[in-house]
Amino acid sequence: MKRFCFRRVQQVQRGFSMIEALVALLVLSLGLLALAGFQVRVLVDSVGASNQNLAMQLAGDMADRIRANPAAAATTPSKYVTDWSAAAASGPKPSCEGARAACNAAELAAHDIWGWKRAVAAALPGGVADVKASATAGGMLFLHVAWDEPAVLDPIAPDPDWQCPTGKACLEVAVAVPQP
Repeated sequence: MKRFCFRRVQQVQRGFSMIEALVALLVLSLGLLALAGFQVRVLVDSVGASNQNLAMQLAGDMADRIRANPAAAATTPSKYVTDWSAAAASGPKPSCEGARAACNAAELAAHDIWGWKRAVAAALPGGVADVKASATAGGMLFLHVAWDEPAVLDPIAPDPDWQCPTGKACLEVAVAVPQP
């Protein structure tokens, strides 16, 4: 009987070839790029949510001031109605700040508007605000806060009745004005 000898050929693999290493590096790089893009998107959305939260807080603050001064808010036209213009550098006279301030309702409304517009401008990027009254919604004032939101890919168009400045994100809050 003849013996057949099979010679075992041993192939020793001593590591990755250069091509395998480059492919692995490419796959890892693509994964890290996707992760970085996701992180940037989360950061942008977080900033947008923060701006919207600040706008709601500022509008709520002004709504409380309006409800606390019904003598000025319920007049026709309301002393709280204002346009999109920025607040002046100096406050209205007389000053309504401090324990000894003696302001009437109209002066307090002017001071509230001035302080609110300055707070909106300071807290939000490109922040502006206005207050409108509606003849059809008797006893209602509409507060609008607008700010720059350059990171928004598909901004939601605000209601055209708000007359929101072009290119800004807007928020509206309706305030029922108590009658004195």
